Amino acid sequence: MSNKKKAPKKELNPYLKYSGLAFEMLAVIGVAVFGGIKLDEYFGNETPWITLILVFVFLGGYLYKLVVDLSKK
Repeated sequence: MSNKKKAPKKELNPYLKYSGLAFEMLAVIGVAVFGGIKLDEYFGNETPWITLILVFVFLGGYLYKLVVDLSKK
């Protein structure tokens, strides 16, 4: 048997971690805008109310997820 100790796991570089969060946020906003535009077209809305609502709901949900994830250590 060898007494080799396992190397502790290295955490992600903070730059990689936070740039990944930025891309996640862009993806969430993109999905909300795309879905909202399609729904506004489907329902024939002249004013993009559904798009606005979806962007705020998705952004709020993402910010909640972000706070929960960052508070864990």
